[in-house]
Amino acid sequence: MNKKLITLIIALTALCSGANAQPKNAYCMAPSHRGAGKMTVIDTTRIRVWYAFNAENVKDVNTYIDHQRLDIGKRVTKYYSDFLFRSDSLVALWHKSHPGAHSVPIRLGNGGKKPDRWSEYEYSDLFIENGKLTVYATMPQGLGRYNAFYTEPYPLQQWRMGTETQMILGHRCQKATCHWRGRDFVAWFATDIPVKAGPWKFGGLPGLILKLQDTAGVYRFEAVQISSKPYPIFKYDFKNYLRSTREKVWKQQKSFNENWFKATDYHKATVDASGNMIIGEAVSKYTPYSPLELE
Repeated sequence: MNKKLITLIIALTALCSGANAQPKNAYCMAPSHRGAGKMTVIDTTRIRVWYAFNAENVKDVNTYIDHQRLDIGKRVTKYYSDFLFRSDSLVALWHKSHPGAHSVPIRLGNGGKKPDRWSEYEYSDLFIENGKLTVYATMPQGLGRYNAFYTEPYPLQQWRMGTETQMILGHRCQKATCHWRGRDFVAWFATDIPVKAGPWKFGGLPGLILKLQDTAGVYRFEAVQISSKPYPIFKYDFKNYLRSTREKVWKQQKSFNENWFKATDYHKATVDASGNMIIGEAVSKYTPYSPLELE
């Protein structure tokens, strides 16, 4: 697909969604669905935890930036977006019920506070197995050619135990702190749920992390539901994702957050009197961005 056609598609999508769109991180547009029909079951959960990510009110899902899941299986642990998984599944069902359709919806279902914007914390699937963490990073709209995966050791935090406690979802949780990749974090872990797991890449404590945030208050995760029912743990077909490193993916995601327009070679577009699309000047909008992992 040539550059002009890509620019045209991006411009049309932005124009159509602009009335309701609000930025999640800068101006990054969310990509289309990821083909939920092409998933395989890789394990079964022992525990599933739902987290509110950067919620204004944990009791109102519409105020979440993302609703996320932690699936702790017999062999594999997975962390991913509940919003995105449900949307992909609904799109797959829609496609099956409309076999003659020439196009499918970009997304369906609840997307939280700002559903039209991309965030690496929503568009990443994390898998933990045999002491290794593998991250599959889906990039913003127009930048799918950079979809990638990388592997690093897990867990990575060095925790300092505190004596304070608080109740979360009926569990007495103990405080722990750490300095990790440029930020200071406070975690609250449930001593009566003896699994060394938590949201995002956090774990290694002698209990499940139910609440975590950095001390600057920029990033927050809080458990809103726990289930011990056996659920299947799915994995998408990531065969077209490029092998990469955390450092390279981190630089790309930071760059896309700071100036998605420049990264996609976005151009203004107008329609003349004859209905022809006229590609205009390039757009560049820089927005400072402070990622969860600062280094």
